[in-house]
Amino acid sequence: MTSREYREKAEKLLRNALFGGHPSPAAIEEAAVWARLAQAAATTEAAANAQTSEEK
Repeated sequence: MTSREYREKAEKLLRNALFGGHPSPAAIEEAAVWARLAQAAATTEAAANAQTSEEK
């Protein structure tokens, strides 16, 4: 998955948790996990792009 896909999943889960009425701690934590995955993927993508740029 790309960082964008992870971020969209996190946003969807958070929206559903918040606008569903009563967000549970588990739902908030699940969204946070996906957000951390998005951040890690973005870092990996940036490093890969930087390495590709250096090779050119």
